[in-house]
Amino acid sequence: MRLPLRAKWTAALLVAAAVPLGSFAYRSLGIQRQGLLDAERQLEVGVVDHAATLVGMGTDEAAEATHRVGQVLTEGSIQDDDARLRLARESMARAELLAAVVIYSPDGRMLDGITRSGAAPTSPAAQLDAAELADGRARWMGTRYLEPVVRSGERRAWVLGVLDLDALGAHLQGLSRDRFEGRPDGVLLLDEAARVLAPAGTGPLAPGTSLEKHDLLGGASLPADPFAHEFAFSGEFTADGGEPMSGTLRALPDHRWAIVVRRSRAAAYVQLAEARRALAVSGVLFALLTALLGTVAAAWTTRPVKRLVELTRAYAARRFGERSPVKTGDELEDLGHSLEQMAGDLSASEVEIARRARVEGDLSRYLPAKVASAIARGEAKLALGGERRAVTVLFADIVSFTPFAEEAPPEQVVALLNELFSVLTEVVFRHEGTVDKFIGDCIMGIFGAPERADDHAQRALAAAEDMHRFVEANAPAWKKAYGIDVRLGIGVNSGEALVGNLGSEARMEYTAIGDVVNVAARLERLAQPGQTLLTSEVVALAGAGFTTAPLGEHPLRGKRQPVQIFELR
Repeated sequence: MRLPLRAKWTAALLVAAAVPLGSFAYRSLGIQRQGLLDAERQLEVGVVDHAATLVGMGTDEAAEATHRVGQVLTEGSIQDDDARLRLARESMARAELLAAVVIYSPDGRMLDGITRSGAAPTSPAAQLDAAELADGRARWMGTRYLEPVVRSGERRAWVLGVLDLDALGAHLQGLSRDRFEGRPDGVLLLDEAARVLAPAGTGPLAPGTSLEKHDLLGGASLPADPFAHEFAFSGEFTADGGEPMSGTLRALPDHRWAIVVRRSRAAAYVQLAEARRALAVSGVLFALLTALLGTVAAAWTTRPVKRLVELTRAYAARRFGERSPVKTGDELEDLGHSLEQMAGDLSASEVEIARRARVEGDLSRYLPAKVASAIARGEAKLALGGERRAVTVLFADIVSFTPFAEEAPPEQVVALLNELFSVLTEVVFRHEGTVDKFIGDCIMGIFGAPERADDHAQRALAAAEDMHRFVEANAPAWKKAYGIDVRLGIGVNSGEALVGNLGSEARMEYTAIGDVVNVAARLERLAQPGQTLLTSEVVALAGAGFTTAPLGEHPLRGKRQPVQIFELR
């Protein structure tokens, strides 16, 4: 997408200032967020401690009141039952969280009980469980406090105090509303199974709801019996309704309970949101100022730039005599002078390019394209001679071509050969080989010359495979058009050859001379339709990337010893 200079100036100024500004904003917001997080943690810990104090004081008062009521109700010296009941109720009145007190016989049968006025109704058990009586000591059992009544060293009864969870929940709700923006579910009391005890409510946090694997405990890894010892942690979580929240938990080991404090992150980080809005406004104002500066700077630079653009268009139209009108005394004026120098160089280079093109075009009719190009560039000399080079030579011809050439019109023969040689030549070039010559229906390719290639054997075999694939794909069409079933026989050999210009000063050609060429030609004559024959030298150089099969030793014309021949599969 093309951008005007004004936009680029603006973008450059924005980038130049946005990095430090963004870094500062990111750092300052991070510091502020950490500060708010620390303050939030301190607030949550303070509320947890406050709630734990409320629960501790309330349960201690309930336990003490249960003890006094038990003493009063079992005191034999008090003969007046009304007085006894009045004293018991006065003791209960001092414990706001005590809902009821029940007296049981030593064997656990319920004898009597009283309920605090205004407390939620309770249904105490008619018979205490034997396991509850076996301990024999005063203790809390969840929301109940059980204590033996002992007189003169003898257990006379059991007294059971029952907590008023509604009253306890009212205290926790009041604390939550005071500290957490009026929300009633900011402080929760959990039992040892992580179920909500208080406050009373409805919805996902109703009493009896388990928070295990949910809410604040959703991502927490809790130890076994976590609330039986000192244990606390804080974290951020998402409530079941999708609200992002922050929370803190503290265990109450005396009761195997836990206090949970939870607060909306939006409320906790309200100052952070305000800071972000302030930074956003500042960023918009900064962007507007930058756009204004970009416009001014662009207007100062675009005028000479436009003149330089017109100058380049003149040079593109080959009007190399034009001169730069920019006289700004800065880099733009230097650019204009450079363009003038470039125009002079282009004018001179066009003459040289035309000369090279003529030379290369003439030479490419007789020499390989790479050799012709090197001579035209002055990198190689057009002279007789050569050098020894490790190469791989490939011969490919059409099997059973002679009967076709004898019977078919010359025009069809030439048309078929032109089609075939055009593609075979491209195959050789694709694998960076050199087409040495065409001999009747045969093509000779060299790999590893004139440019050296350590993998000349692999290139030659890959070219042979491509040649067979091309012929197989086009054989049906040629059969229909020319009446010949075209199949190639290919011979490949690797070794040392003398490569270079051969002939006379009047007529020369680039070719390879040596026994490696003769053996490749002999193999091509032995090859069956669709077959590629190789020597052991090719197999050794090609490596494991190709599949070959040994065909044994065969005598070849011109060779004293039989030659080990392989087939490319």
